[in-house]
Parts: sequence; C-alpha cells; structure tokens
Amino acid sequence: MAVISILLALALASYGTARYYSQSLILFVVEQTLIQRSPDGTDPARLRHQLETHLAAFAGQDLRMERLLSLSMNLEKVQALTPAQLDELLK
Repeated sequence: MAVISILLALALASYGTARYYSQSLILFVVEQTLIQRSPDGTDPARLRHQLETHLAAFAGQDLRMERLLSLSMNLEKVQALTPAQLDELLK
C-alpha cells in the first residue's frame, strides 16, 4: 500500500510540475523556432522582444497559451520565414 501511495504522490507531483512549466516550455520552443526560421540577419534579441510584446497584448495566461500554440502550428508548416511572414505572425 505504501508503494502505491508513493507512486501516486510522484505522479501528482509530475503532473503539477508539467502543468506549471508547460507555458514556459512552449514559449521556449516557439522562440527558438522563430529564431531558426527567421530571415538571415534577424537579431535574435530583437525577435525575442517582438515576441514578448506580441504576447503581452493577450490578456490572461489562457489566451497567451492559445496564441503560442497557434504560432507553433503555423511554424510547423514552414522551413524558412520571409520578413513579411515574420511580421504577419507577430503583428
């Protein structure tokens, strides 16, 4: 019985941790993907700032998460972004 209790506690702790860090993880992945697929010569610091500014326009954590997931799905479809595509994603 003690083993089951310990396993349940570990499962709950893992779930809580994953739920807490999920937005941070998705933000990191989207940010890195934007940097990798951005046009040559794009300043990564400027791109991070643009992304932060873009996400700040969404009130509430749920709306920001929805936008991050939307950005992620859009980024899956392209290998390289043109300046126009990048502007469209972050406007």
